[in-house]
Amino acid sequence: MAVLPHSEPLFGEVLIRPARPGEEDLVLDLLAEAAAWLRGRGIVQWPERFPANSVQAQIVAGEALLVEEARQPLATLVVAEDDTELWGSDTAPAYYLSRLAVARRASGAHLGYRLIDWVAGKAAERGRRYVRLATTSHNQALRGYYERAGFDHVTDPPHARWPTSLYERDVARPQSPVTPKGS
Repeated sequence: MAVLPHSEPLFGEVLIRPARPGEEDLVLDLLAEAAAWLRGRGIVQWPERFPANSVQAQIVAGEALLVEEARQPLATLVVAEDDTELWGSDTAPAYYLSRLAVARRASGAHLGYRLIDWVAGKAAERGRRYVRLATTSHNQALRGYYERAGFDHVTDPPHARWPTSLYERDVARPQSPVTPKGS
């Protein structure tokens, strides 16, 4: 079951909705912009551009989401119901967050934190205990970002294809307000 079957308001005039078939380039453009920004900071974490087929299945499954204001894309993220590749057969009910990317023109509005909180709210509504994610273990700034968003480091799996750190956020645990420097 997809986390979001239709559009809904995130805040103000900002909507979150499932990406639709044919919108692969909207998702890929947001990811490419984020990858370029990371590379500009000396962090090689994502390819310059993901291949289209890497998002097509996520779009069909309803896992790829777009955030927009006035029909202009602001962010993308993927929310899945499992990630056995990295988390193995762990059966704790969770949502798995990946490919969170915010357009540079939307930076500073804490949109990334708002999206994480939105996913945690959906997880809690649906009886899931955790929001989980994987990030590259050598990106200390991103690891700190997720820790400020309430995630706890779980492990660095030795079987991962790249140096990876796994994080989870218990959605039942109260969160302290985040005072981020940027999103």
